[in-house]
Amino acid sequence: MAWQYSEKTKKLFMDAVQGKSGAHVGTIENADGVGEHGSVACGDALKFEFRVEKNDDPVQDKIVEAKFQTFGCTSAIAASEALCRIIEERSLTPIEALKITNQDIVEYLEGLPTQKIHCSVMGAEALEAAVFDWAEKRGVDMEALGHKRLNVDENEGRLVCSCFGITEPYLRRKIRELSLRTVDEVTGALKAGGACGTCRGDIQDIINDVWENATCSTGVAELDAVVAEAQANAAPTQPATPAQPAATPSSNAAPNAGFAPLATVQVAPDGSVSQAPTYLNANDDAQEKERVRAEYAAASPYQKAKLIEQTLEREVRPVLQRDGGDLEIVDIKDDLVYLSLTGACGNCDAASATLELLVKTALQDRLSPKVQVVQV
Repeated sequence: MAWQYSEKTKKLFMDAVQGKSGAHVGTIENADGVGEHGSVACGDALKFEFRVEKNDDPVQDKIVEAKFQTFGCTSAIAASEALCRIIEERSLTPIEALKITNQDIVEYLEGLPTQKIHCSVMGAEALEAAVFDWAEKRGVDMEALGHKRLNVDENEGRLVCSCFGITEPYLRRKIRELSLRTVDEVTGALKAGGACGTCRGDIQDIINDVWENATCSTGVAELDAVVAEAQANAAPTQPATPAQPAATPSSNAAPNAGFAPLATVQVAPDGSVSQAPTYLNANDDAQEKERVRAEYAAASPYQKAKLIEQTLEREVRPVLQRDGGDLEIVDIKDDLVYLSLTGACGNCDAASATLELLVKTALQDRLSPKVQVVQV
């Protein structure tokens, strides 16, 4: 499907992937705030970082530099670039930056297709995670300033959308914050229900319950005012993705379990739908995870290479090919994988994010935290 993007969206996307002066793809050494959000399952994952000019009063710190690494489509990269530009152009403090909403990002881009609104939500969520990371480092009491994390237990709730790893508590909060009234609106903003579709009935039930309860407690005449106030005051939050430390993980660090696994959806001749993650994550069966890792640990160099090739073929290449990219294995030396990205990914300045958020994450999660990836 060809999406209709604004000229502003296309320009920001091209500036980012071509590495033009003033673009914000990259990382910040010893960043003051780091936040992650997204899911490899839906093809979008964002790591957002910023550096501040410190003040004697931490609350008055000014954000002077923002960077991002995004694995995703045109709108995901453009929305990430827009977020960085909004912050720098307005010379915001981290607390002030919390007021940026997904709608601000959409307006900066001069519009996004309805089906791509979730990309702006992703940016606002990653920003919120980065601000709370900064606050922890600087000793700022966010609750005393009226900002409370609302997503602490959201990953513990009932899983509604298995394809994209979206829980009921998160759905309820975002339905209220974004005033989502239909299943299609939820899919456009959050992607829930956008793959196999088996959860759309559950999503409709949650929508009905959210707004019926709101109506009962406030009255129809007051409902829109309540929604407007919630949208104005609620800081965007990050679901089910633990805040990551600013330092780059060592080769022995535990793999990042913050991204949902790619889901394979199959429809049988009788119409029944089944789905299964194509690589293991923190929620998978512990015994199966240990079995796979033990097999890799005991393997010969040749056997390790075959396991790496199989993992890349089954779990990484389909994601790249879906967006017009691919990869080529150049060499494998024990736990070190040399590869090149090809196709649409070959000349993209965001390739390092693809390697970090997709390729290395999949290999470390499935096989061993010792596996490292080198682009050649």
